[in-house]
Amino acid sequence: MIPARRRLLFGAGLAVISGLCFSSGGFFVRSVSVDPWEIISVRCFFAGLGVLLILFVSERGRVWPVLRASGWPVIAVGVATAWGIIAYVLSMQYTLVANVIAIMTTSTVMVALLAKPVLGEPVALRTWLALLGSLCGVGVMFWSDVGSGGIIGNLLALSIAAAIALQTLIARRFRTGRMEPAVLLAAVIAGLASLPLALPFDATAKEVGFMAALGLVQLASALTLYFYAARYLPAPILIFVVLIDAVFAPIWVWLGFGEVPGTLVFIGAVVILASVAGNALFGVVAARRDPPGET
Repeated sequence: MIPARRRLLFGAGLAVISGLCFSSGGFFVRSVSVDPWEIISVRCFFAGLGVLLILFVSERGRVWPVLRASGWPVIAVGVATAWGIIAYVLSMQYTLVANVIAIMTTSTVMVALLAKPVLGEPVALRTWLALLGSLCGVGVMFWSDVGSGGIIGNLLALSIAAAIALQTLIARRFRTGRMEPAVLLAAVIAGLASLPLALPFDATAKEVGFMAALGLVQLASALTLYFYAARYLPAPILIFVVLIDAVFAPIWVWLGFGEVPGTLVFIGAVVILASVAGNALFGVVAARRDPPGET
């Protein structure tokens, strides 16, 4: 049995890497100029291959038994994740990217509110304070960019937040099970659903490379690490991955395409990182004295 402090640190490390992988999405999407449905289809194809490779290596070739043993939690997470993949692209057709990202962060509130009744995981005061500080940071980041936006796009973004919260709660509730098949299922569902609208493919070889990276890094690797982190971190802390994404997504676009974020973006990012880091630090200090399950 890994001591509580080491389990927390290991899970936090997985979650941070997962958040960094998630945040690469904007960079890869901006690197191609093809139809969004083609991006989804090709991205999901490579994501599916990536998950199969992960399972093949981790299970020493015995992939089918793992897939066959999947139950309803895997199916539920797979469906929720597939909808999140599709809705992410659709929402950006109706409203600003800033609106979408800001609304997606409401998943942190959803998980915090449902952690106790669904999982029996009470939320410590330090986590509530970190959550409040992080949401304030998000508000600062996007204050100068968020427009009125379309109601359809905003509702789609809210559905993404609900999907993220659902997959987080289920993954935590059934943390002893394997969730890689859920990522594979999501890639298959979203990929097949988008395929008719994606044809004919117009991407160049270079663009296919970027979409392959989008599927392997931002989807397969990110979600696999996220679900592994769910084995070690309580849900209200795990969901902070969404905020890591919100901080670093504009940074990668800035470094890759010269889109300099405004001063408010930097201020908001510092507030979010300070809130997340403070919560993690106090969580490690209190790991041995907190009652089981407190976050």
